[in-house]
Amino acid sequence: MWMLRQTQSSIINCALDASIKPTYLFAMEANKTIVSANQLAHTVTAVDVSSRERIATIPTPPEPHMLVFDAQRQLLYVAITYRDGIYDAHGDRSHEIVVIDPKNWAVVRVVDISPYEGPHDLAVVGDQLVVACESHGGCLLLLDLPDFRIWGHIPAGTVGPHWLAITPDGGKAYTGNKEAPFVSAYDLASGTMTGKLPMLGGSEDLEAVGDRLYVSDRSEKLLRVFDTSTDNLISQVPLPRRPHRVHVLPNGHVVTSHFGDSWDFEHPDPGSVSIIDPDAGTVLQNIGAGAGPLGITSDEGILYVNNAMDATTTVIDTRTYEVTGTIEMDAGAHEIVVI
Repeated sequence: MWMLRQTQSSIINCALDASIKPTYLFAMEANKTIVSANQLAHTVTAVDVSSRERIATIPTPPEPHMLVFDAQRQLLYVAITYRDGIYDAHGDRSHEIVVIDPKNWAVVRVVDISPYEGPHDLAVVGDQLVVACESHGGCLLLLDLPDFRIWGHIPAGTVGPHWLAITPDGGKAYTGNKEAPFVSAYDLASGTMTGKLPMLGGSEDLEAVGDRLYVSDRSEKLLRVFDTSTDNLISQVPLPRRPHRVHVLPNGHVVTSHFGDSWDFEHPDPGSVSIIDPDAGTVLQNIGAGAGPLGITSDEGILYVNNAMDATTTVIDTRTYEVTGTIEMDAGAHEIVVI
C-alpha cells in the first residue's frame, strides 16, 4: 500500500554546533575523491584519490552509516541511523539525513525525516531520494528532491530492511532484510511491494546490474543470483566465508566482503574480499583486507574496501589482485564512495 503524506519534512539549516567546523588539510582540487562515512567517529572523511591524503573531516550527528552522491545536484546525502550501537545492539534510532556540499566540504542541511527513523541504505532515483528505514514496521521512504518533501513510504513486509538495490532503469527496488527469510521487491512507479525473493537464511547486501540481482546470504557461504525480470533464483556461488557487502565491477565480476570469525573490537579478526565470476560460478581470488570490511567501491581498476574495526581502507588492484596500500580513516569506517 502506498502510504501518502502531504507534509514537508523538517529541514534544519546549520543544525550542528556552530563551534564544530570541517577540518581542511589542503584545498580540494579537481581530482577524484574517496568519501567515507565513519559510524563510530561521527564523521565523514574525504581523501584525494591520487595522493591518498586527507582533504577534510566533517563532523556529523551520531551515527552516520551510509552515503550516496547525487551527481545531478552535486551533493552528498548521509544517513544517520542510530544514536549509538550497531544493528544487532543499538540505542535509539536516529532520524536525519545530512546534506554535504563537496565543493567546500560543508554541511548545508540536516533533514529531519521524523516520524521515520532508522534510515540506512539510500539511493537517488531521478528526483527522488529512496531510503530504507527500520520504522513503520520497515519501509522504503521516498523523499522529493530538492526540497526533501516526504511523499510517502512503501511497507517492506519486515522490520529490518537494511541494504538497497535499484535496477538500472530505476523502475524496481530491492531490500536486503537481515534475518527475514526473503528479499523485498518493489515497483517504484506504482509505489507497491511486488514480491518476496526467498532467502531462508536471511540476506545482507545486494546489487542490481543488467538483469541480475546479486544477494549475499546472511547465514550461508553463498552468493545468490536472481533474474530481475522474473525475480527467480537462477544460480548460487559457493564462497570461502559468509558474505556481507556486494559490489559489481565494470567487467561483471562481483566482489563480496567477509568478516572474520568474530565481531570483537578488542580482538578483531582480519577480513577479506572475494572476487567472483558469476557466470562461471567460481571465486577467482580471495584477498585479505582489514578487520570488519563494510563498504566497497571501485574506480578505474582499483577497489576500495572500508574496514570498520580498524579504521582503514584497503586498496586493491583488481587486475593483479594485489593490495597496493592502506588509507587511514576514522573509527567505524562504513560506507565508501568515489566522486
